Amino acid sequence: MKSTGSKLLEKYKDTQMKYFQSILLIILGICLVSCETSVDASDLLEKQQLVVINGYLSPQDTTLKVQVSRSKSRASNTINVKDMVIKDATVVIADEENNEVALVYTEASLSYEAPASGLAISPGKKYFLKVTALGKEYKASCTIPTESVQRIEKDIQIKDGESSGNRLLKVTVGDIKDQNNFYIIGAVVTQSFDNGGGTTSDGVENINFEFKQFATDVSRENSVITADGFFTLSDSALPNPKVKIQVANAEKILYEALRATYLNDFNDGDPFAESVIAPTNIEGENGYGVFAGYQLTEVEETF
Repeated sequence: MKSTGSKLLEKYKDTQMKYFQSILLIILGICLVSCETSVDASDLLEKQQLVVINGYLSPQDTTLKVQVSRSKSRASNTINVKDMVIKDATVVIADEENNEVALVYTEASLSYEAPASGLAISPGKKYFLKVTALGKEYKASCTIPTESVQRIEKDIQIKDGESSGNRLLKVTVGDIKDQNNFYIIGAVVTQSFDNGGGTTSDGVENINFEFKQFATDVSRENSVITADGFFTLSDSALPNPKVKIQVANAEKILYEALRATYLNDFNDGDPFAESVIAPTNIEGENGYGVFAGYQLTEVEETF
């Protein structure tokens, strides 16, 4: 049977993964200079309620986003995610030169947002998050990875022994050399359909890479990084579907947090499985979550 801490973690992981998906749409979801040292959050998970703060920065962002919410309490059996969002927090992101931008709550995304033009997010730079919520202050810092992936290759094959619509996609990532890296890999396929009357509509499918969406070159520097996924092409789709592949070079804490989320989802329903405690770098009373940096590389091709 899962512990109370595990149940609280489930609420945290759902909030975190859904938020990351809104930024890096293909994800189910470092030994570089990184965020504040991750802490063992097992003691936090036994608290009655946590203030969950998640914010991920990238030079490729057009909008800065931070989500602030409460965790599910022990006594609650059902929950509306919108009811857990803290809408009256103060959220500020600053750089090392004390330039800062205040984020404003946006109902559509359930997040605090500001245009990325308000604060330059640059590779190798350190950023600081300060949140005031429920009368308490929280803070964290992170450093953007210095480099992004420069080479992404794809190979699409018909899946052996199955119908012609089933495809295998192999993604090969050009490893960033001479440093430890933590990659998160994903892809989507877009197919167009004829609705008649001269109109079309698009169908989008996330490609399932399973556990291979998480890859690292730690202990195998300059290695070949690959991920194998699968998807299905519809017989009724128009020709020339598109595949979009995204690879995030992420800070270690972000990689580990999303990996923990995946493992917990994979083991959901297994009474013998122990929940993986996701790391946190949020400082403050009952604070939990991740403030981290990543660099995103994207390629899109018609096939």
